[in-house]
Amino acid sequence: MSLNPIGLAVPFFFGLMLIEVIVSWAKGREVFRLNDGISNLTCGMGDQIIGLFFKGVAFAVYTWVYSAIGLLDLSISSAWTWIVGMVGVDFFYYFYHRFSHRVNWAWATHVVHHQSEEYNLAVALRQPWFAQFFGWMFYLPMAALGLPPEVWATCYALNLLYQFWIHTRLIGRLGPMEWVMNTPSHHRVHHGTNPAYIDKNYGGILIVWDRLFGTFAQEEEEPLYGTLEPLRSWNPFWANLGPFVKIIRRARQEQTLHAKWMTWWGPPGWTAEGEVHPPFPPAGRGYDVRNIRSLGAYAVSHLLPVSIAMGLALTFEKHAPLAALIGASVYVFWSGMGWAGLYERRRWAIPLELSRLVVLAGVALLWSTGQSVVGVLLGITVMVMCVGSGLWIWTNRHALVSQAALSPGRQ
Repeated sequence: MSLNPIGLAVPFFFGLMLIEVIVSWAKGREVFRLNDGISNLTCGMGDQIIGLFFKGVAFAVYTWVYSAIGLLDLSISSAWTWIVGMVGVDFFYYFYHRFSHRVNWAWATHVVHHQSEEYNLAVALRQPWFAQFFGWMFYLPMAALGLPPEVWATCYALNLLYQFWIHTRLIGRLGPMEWVMNTPSHHRVHHGTNPAYIDKNYGGILIVWDRLFGTFAQEEEEPLYGTLEPLRSWNPFWANLGPFVKIIRRARQEQTLHAKWMTWWGPPGWTAEGEVHPPFPPAGRGYDVRNIRSLGAYAVSHLLPVSIAMGLALTFEKHAPLAALIGASVYVFWSGMGWAGLYERRRWAIPLELSRLVVLAGVALLWSTGQSVVGVLLGITVMVMCVGSGLWIWTNRHALVSQAALSPGRQ
């Protein structure tokens, strides 16, 4: 049975994030905020959900190029094929990553990964939804070379998995390893908005590409994380769509075709007078709406079943019925939108979340009919959880949206 390695890694992701939180507490360091973390996770879940339905297209095109051109006969059983695959994927990832920072429409997709003002393992999972529609094109030279599609897909997944652990502030410099490998120190620079850190350290696994092509920067001072134009929202839909709305509005304001073209294809901050970046430190940092304390417990209790649904959908994507994948996808997007609304005190969030709970309870009831004792008990547990959650939301409905309590949690 062929299983998705990303799906298999989901429990390890959550386990390592929990360890990071515990270690940071023990050291007296604040590296994680629940509202920010949930926003990161919902962005990542959305990316994986879209990938369930799209990445087959990328794999099919890669396979076609491999079959039509494939210059070399690289055996999937040869260790050298896998070495070429790992190094080649990392090499072309560097150029994809650099392109995503230097072309405005591509930055509009990639900026999602940089929007968090924290730096922790949850940020590693904050992945953009639309980058997958074009990122695979950078790897087609490997198909033309003759790298088997299965090797490319596996090496690509391993490249992404490696990058998970480098998203942390709790690991310092790692000695001689820093010369060759991408490390937490190098990647902290990449996420910094400090002027010396902008557009540096694009590497995935290896940092040698940055050293070779002049985009390397050493970590000298604590980075200020986030973007030069802060998002100020926990909404995963706005996080992914907002950057494009901004480009469209700006392009409409331009008077010439050249300026309109450059608004899309020029570097971020392009103007007729040259590239202009917002001032440092960025204005508008520190978005963090205060909420009632129990909202955190509510969100965490529902994050677990959503994560389980996500992990199962990813792991068994090739074997699950289409209806099940669509259902899991709707559930994940619905959940992420509701949680974002609750954290931002949006009035529409309460009916949205209540309706989700009603549907989930109904699905649990229908599913448990005719199941084993364990299945029935599981269905009853989900229904009880939904009823209790609905009562909690209704009891706290005024406090959840009270504008009188609306205030920034930090600046």
